This record gives sequence, C-alpha cells and structure tokens, in this order.
Amino acid sequence: MNALTPLLPALQSLEPLGLPSGSLSDWFASASERQAARLAVHVQAEFGALHGVEGAVDHAYLRSGAFQANVVQAVRAAEVAESEDKLRFIARALAGCVLAFPPPAPDKFQTMRVIEGLSDRELRVFVGLFDLLDPIDPFGDRLPVNGTATVAGLSRQEFASALLGLAQQGFLSRADVCRDGWSEPEAAWTLTALARQVAVLTRIGGEAP
Repeated sequence: MNALTPLLPALQSLEPLGLPSGSLSDWFASASERQAARLAVHVQAEFGALHGVEGAVDHAYLRSGAFQANVVQAVRAAEVAESEDKLRFIARALAGCVLAFPPPAPDKFQTMRVIEGLSDRELRVFVGLFDLLDPIDPFGDRLPVNGTATVAGLSRQEFASALLGLAQQGFLSRADVCRDGWSEPEAAWTLTALARQVAVLTRIGGEAP
C-alpha cells in the first residue's frame, strides 16, 4: 500500500500555490498507512493555513524533488510518533518547508530528518524551553544545568534526562558561563543552530520567515 494515499487531498491543495498539477501520481512511500492517516489530519490543517501567506511560499521548492523527499520523510517520522502532539509538530514542520526564508535559510531536509528522532518527551521539553528562556532572544539565553526548572507534568529528573537527549541530537550545547552574582562559572545549556532551524520551520520561539 502507498502510505502517501491519505495525504493526497492535502497535497493537492498546494497545486494553486505552485505544486505541479498531476505530479503526485508517481509519489510513493512504504510506511504505516494508519499513521499516515493520522498525520494527514494535521497536514491538511497546516497546509490550509498556508493559503493566507501566498507571498511567502517557495514556489521553486514546491516544483522540486526536494519537496517530495520531505513529504516521504514526514511520513517516515510519523510512523514512530507516539502522540498527536508529535504528529502535529511533524505536520507543522512540513508546512514550514513550503515557505521561503531569507538567508541563512534552514536546511529543510536535515530538519525533517532530525525531527524524526525526537521522542515525545524530548519534543515536549524542546517546545517548553521557549517558555523558560528569554522570550525576546531565547537563542542568546542560557538554562543552568543544575537548576530547578522543568516543564509541566515532568519531574526534574525526567526534564534533565530529556535535555541530555536533546544535547546528544545536537539541539543543545553545554558550556561553563559566568552569571551575574556568581563568583564561579556555572554549567548551562544553550540552544544550537540546529535548534534554530527546527524553530524556524515550526515557527516557535518567535522565529518566522
């Protein structure tokens, strides 16, 4: 079975934005059709919102094989998604891929690929970090490694474990920094360039094209 079948109505809705008419006939992905059907609900909603931002659409990208590759990557990521939040995040990232960005433009395929590897807990913590860091400049802020912060519903230990997972995947870097009022450097987490790419495509943390 073609796992892309449930997504065809959503994909066809992009034809007015530049997706070549009839180009979907030979698109194919081997994955869980059930998971693809769950993803399709969120993709339809996210693609529907794109029709209000036609001027920001990357028309050349829609006509390229890169878009097809990222659709297949999204379906692969959905296959291991455990929650609706993860599926919604994948759909939002795929919709973000349709948009054009000023330099430095995010690497769309790399971003879709790393999103697949995020566990539900890591995703929850990644999104929650933008509520814990400076809302104006989260990428210039730092989170103490030994602090007491966490996100709702997770213990401090669960939160710390998810931070380590995010660091292993390249979303966070750890360094010793001096903070106001401290005489000794303190270990802290900072968001990386990869984290910025993911934030750009999913439009969280104030990142937008």
